[in-house]
Amino acid sequence: MNKLAVIALALAAALSAAAAQAHSPATAPAARAAAAPTWKPLTPGTTWNWQLDGRAVNSAVLDGSANPKKMLDIDLDATPAPTIAALKAKGIYVVCYTEVGSYNMDRADAAEFRKVPGLIGKQMDGFDREYWVDVRKTDALMPIMTARLDKARAKGCDGVEPDLDDSFNQGVDKTGFDLTMEDSLYYLQLLVDAAHARGMSMGLKNGPEMAPYAAVFADWALNEECNQWGECGNYKEFIKRNKAVFQVEYRSNGTRVKDFCPADNKSNFDGLLKDASEALHALPRDACRNG
Repeated sequence: MNKLAVIALALAAALSAAAAQAHSPATAPAARAAAAPTWKPLTPGTTWNWQLDGRAVNSAVLDGSANPKKMLDIDLDATPAPTIAALKAKGIYVVCYTEVGSYNMDRADAAEFRKVPGLIGKQMDGFDREYWVDVRKTDALMPIMTARLDKARAKGCDGVEPDLDDSFNQGVDKTGFDLTMEDSLYYLQLLVDAAHARGMSMGLKNGPEMAPYAAVFADWALNEECNQWGECGNYKEFIKRNKAVFQVEYRSNGTRVKDFCPADNKSNFDGLLKDASEALHALPRDACRNG
């Protein structure tokens, strides 16, 4: 069975289960408790911020919001465990960022990638110390990634942002690999399952073409510029399942709050306006709703 068939079956199974639940007697409380996920969900209407600039985390950036649902997305390696503990003590859900589709020469585990023949591909445009990896080599990649997930769990992360999980859409000329969407979905599902096994959530990062399928198993989505490119409709399946869609547009492209916030609010997305993808500082930060 090919990888897309696996994803299609997962979607059919999820829809079938939902239909069966809607027409069956109420589940006993004990059974419902046993089936409850060990990871915490992220639902629409969450106040959040995204800081990936290598600076000390701005732990006060969400203090002004009265919304009890808060999330902060920060770098896994650059953020020490005491900082994560302090954020969680404030009731903030901590998502830890890491790349899953690239070899980053500055990550602590960089040497592990170099041990695998054919794993590292072409250099990423604009990033002279980062290279694409062949996500079809899951036997080689998953031990590296599960070690990162172990680190995330040890640090206290509630969830993980898997950057570059959509490398198939870059094309063979950029990555060096003839990847398909099925390859990326299969790899992402392995990662999500591994995160769940460690009590953490994991979202879909970008990959709007993947969104209708990934919404079955990924716990939330983080998108950049779907308004800019007319791709936001692909994320409606997440909202239907009460899974948050964190959406970002950038001032560097001339976008202003008035240009996209009405659409994000109507779609039940949690939208932010940030300066630029290359400048993910804690501030400035303009939220479409909930402060």
